[in-house]
Amino acid sequence: MSEKTRPKFSVSKKLGGGEFLNLAVWPGKSDPEAEVLSVQLRRFDGDWKTLARVALYRTKDGTYSELPERTPTQTEKTQ
Repeated sequence: MSEKTRPKFSVSKKLGGGEFLNLAVWPGKSDPEAEVLSVQLRRFDGDWKTLARVALYRTKDGTYSELPERTPTQTEKTQ
């Protein structure tokens, strides 16, 4: 069984309307020197709902690109 990957860094801030703004920096899967930056706006109403999300990929040379939105099936597996 593989161990669960943990972010290199994460921070969360509760906003005035009960939403949470989350930022996480994950190691790259194929290149350990690369990183994935994930920013999410979420709300807890008995269960977590993601209101908005953006993910960026940073190569080891510092080039950034936006990642495509994950499909609902991929999202459900990670939450």
